[in-house]
Amino acid sequence: MTSREAAEYLRISYDGFRTMRSRGQGPAVFISLGRRLRFRKQDLDAFLASRVQCDARVSDWGHGQGVSAGSDLNPVATKRKRGRPRSTGQIVLMPVSVYARAGLLLALAITGWMISLLFS
Repeated sequence: MTSREAAEYLRISYDGFRTMRSRGQGPAVFISLGRRLRFRKQDLDAFLASRVQCDARVSDWGHGQGVSAGSDLNPVATKRKRGRPRSTGQIVLMPVSVYARAGLLLALAITGWMISLLFS
């Protein structure tokens, strides 16, 4: 199969398939004919099989025996906030001496500027 056909077979977009391949996350086995890539169906099937994940919330593959999605026992179903994640670190306060030195330097700079204005 060509790259486009392989993307269709995997049911992902062609651009997504190319991105996966460039990041090393896509199917690793391919046949290179010059600059053209060809993929075998069995290699794509093996790639899909390696990506199968079992949902721990449901036992016996979805026959209703597991924990429901709305349960408090399910850590996966927590609702995420929208937007950019925020840092949870504490605010670091500088020692008072740092602020005192900064204030002294600012006062000296203003004094020097005022003296330069008087003598110009």
